[in-house]
Amino acid sequence: MKKHSLLAASVAMALLGAVQQASAANVEVFGFLDQGLTYRYEDGNTGMQGPVGQSKANVLDSAGYVTQQGAGHKFEQGTGNVSTWGIKGSEKLSDNLEAIFHLENGFLPDDGTLYMNNVLFERESSVGFRSKIWGELKGGRMPAMSTGSGTTGLLNSRVNPFGAGWGNMTGGWKFAGTLATARWNNMINYKTPVMNGAQFHFQHSFGNKSDTTEGTSDADRWTAVGFNWTGSRSYIAAVVDWIAAGNSANRLTDKDTWKATVGGHYKFDRFTLYGTAQYLKNTRWIGGYSTKEFAPLQHAGDLTKGFDGWAFSTGVDVPAAGGTVKVSAAWGFGENNNTTNQNKYDRVNLGLGYIYPLSRRTSLYAVGGYFWQDADWQRKNISAHEFIAGMMHRF
Repeated sequence: MKKHSLLAASVAMALLGAVQQASAANVEVFGFLDQGLTYRYEDGNTGMQGPVGQSKANVLDSAGYVTQQGAGHKFEQGTGNVSTWGIKGSEKLSDNLEAIFHLENGFLPDDGTLYMNNVLFERESSVGFRSKIWGELKGGRMPAMSTGSGTTGLLNSRVNPFGAGWGNMTGGWKFAGTLATARWNNMINYKTPVMNGAQFHFQHSFGNKSDTTEGTSDADRWTAVGFNWTGSRSYIAAVVDWIAAGNSANRLTDKDTWKATVGGHYKFDRFTLYGTAQYLKNTRWIGGYSTKEFAPLQHAGDLTKGFDGWAFSTGVDVPAAGGTVKVSAAWGFGENNNTTNQNKYDRVNLGLGYIYPLSRRTSLYAVGGYFWQDADWQRKNISAHEFIAGMMHRF
């Protein structure tokens, strides 16, 4: 076993031991296990394959087209969501103030590996203060506000019936538009107290890099501001985020990236209705997971100007036969700023699923997703579909 694996295991054991000795009133171990079977068919552009999609931009040929991957399919043990475990807690310092911490890690239960190599508590690793009067301030590695993950995200399952999980192509706007970089290092996060259901949020990361560029203009820096309001039957959130492009010799982007997303849900008597709208400006990629595609470049080594675009989604949760039926649909369109012609695209995403609870903590699920794209830089349309059936247990 490698030294970093031994170190990670040792740290985890020490933390679990500390939890056992801590008071049950302010320390909690939590998480969930998710395991199932996945069938996935993909016919995309080069690099657009599950589970993460493209890692770099394709380069257009002399006719203005990208190379296509070709059709392929897989049947494998997989999950609808990344399994996690974590430790969270608080200590009361006064009637108004408490210290808080949150440690959360993703892993793959089929082989036990960490979700992110060599990074323990990659989902969230934060510590800070919470005040009834002044709000909450903490620092560390945290989810981007324009996701719905962890303790700092505002969107995902609150604005779409599938959230950010349930496979590689199920869930609406994140495949027709795009998700943010899921998590940032060197982050500060502030949120106000809840005021008549409303709350304001601010995030800033000094950079994700782990070398001497952290905190300098050479690193990409993330900033986001947001608002959410929760009513007895409704929820609405709006987030604007910005990535200031670094100035290092290894920079990839020509311009800063902007994104604005608004979404929410309303609980009717017989179903819950969801909706989102998103605007993209100079975004390096569209989509997520299998459908992730970087803006194609005219020449290798060019700095990217990214995509401009719009994405819209809607969906419902409907109680049925003791469980819940989930349906979503999304459409996105825009253009690749790296070229002046053959640069338009349209995307469609559909999702259908059923979740059946065996208990308050354990549920069975079956979900399916479909993705389709018509883009000027393709010689033919691309598409993909996926089906997952599995079980989830929360603790």
